[in-house]
Amino acid sequence: MKTDLLACGLVFSAMIGLAPALHAQVQEVQVNAVTETNSIIGDADDPAIWVNPADPAASLVLGTDKYNGLHVFDLSGAEVAYFNDGSVNNVDLREFTLAGRTVWLASATERDNEDIVFYVIEADGTIDRATPHAFPAKPETTERVRNIYGHAMARDPATGRVWALTNFKSGHIVQYEVLDDNGQLRLEFVRMFSVASQPEGIVADDEAGHIYVGEEDTGIWRFPLLPENGDAATLIAAIPSDCFPVDDIEGLAIYDGADARYLVASAQGIHRAAIIPLNGEEVLPCAGLVEISAGLNIDGVSETDGLDVVSTPLGPDYPEGMLVMMDDQNEDLQTNFKYISFADVKKALGLE
Repeated sequence: MKTDLLACGLVFSAMIGLAPALHAQVQEVQVNAVTETNSIIGDADDPAIWVNPADPAASLVLGTDKYNGLHVFDLSGAEVAYFNDGSVNNVDLREFTLAGRTVWLASATERDNEDIVFYVIEADGTIDRATPHAFPAKPETTERVRNIYGHAMARDPATGRVWALTNFKSGHIVQYEVLDDNGQLRLEFVRMFSVASQPEGIVADDEAGHIYVGEEDTGIWRFPLLPENGDAATLIAAIPSDCFPVDDIEGLAIYDGADARYLVASAQGIHRAAIIPLNGEEVLPCAGLVEISAGLNIDGVSETDGLDVVSTPLGPDYPEGMLVMMDDQNEDLQTNFKYISFADVKKALGLE
């Protein structure tokens, strides 16, 4: 891997690909959370939303505790399952065919052993550890790949191929294809690419064929999702800029609506979620910043790390989907996850 050439390519992409003007005025709005999860005694970090295909109101939220394991919550915020699986950092999920049946794979990074861990979610919402449960995340390479960190999954809608994407504090992003091997999981190394400094937030836009990587102190990069399409990078948002005046860029998620699509990014340094419109290869300016403020019964969100969003209606409280954000300072001085109606976000920003 030609690191020097890649760094030059990233700088060039930044010069030609960044559309938003630095420090432009963007609208900032406040919305309240609908509800919140039980508090986590360890340290909440990153959520993923599983949409129940038969009953969206019975959907689940998976939330990592980066000291202890993986929590599973229902839409009321109550915990329904817990896996004491170590320092689980970032979690994501995708539909998968396992032993001839449709399931959903959830996977996450486990920092103590530098593994990728997997869970199987059945169509009825039951969840358990996959077989095998854990895979070493570091590829065989002469490069100094070190300190596992962020994670995402991806699925090619045209072929059904599924990937696990893991990044490292050294700047490397490793892509593995996830395969069904007679009812068990198998990983196959596909490629490795990198950014110049520490990333964490990462998300795949399956529909558009993109990977977005948050380089915490620099900005958000876009790469091709399909390995055969190369590793060219485009900087779509920088630090400092309109929605990211200071670091860190943390969680990333895709809102895939019928009428509009957005990249949602946590701007941790200003306690906000940035909403960036998506339109193919075009680089669009940030549509606004959303603060989750304190309501009558639920406190606001501060120093949010991970987040996730879906556009599927999840019952009357979430008619246009749901945004879930990690809250670093809950009222009881612990951490948890806040549930926000995306209809409230769209209304506040005038995106309807």
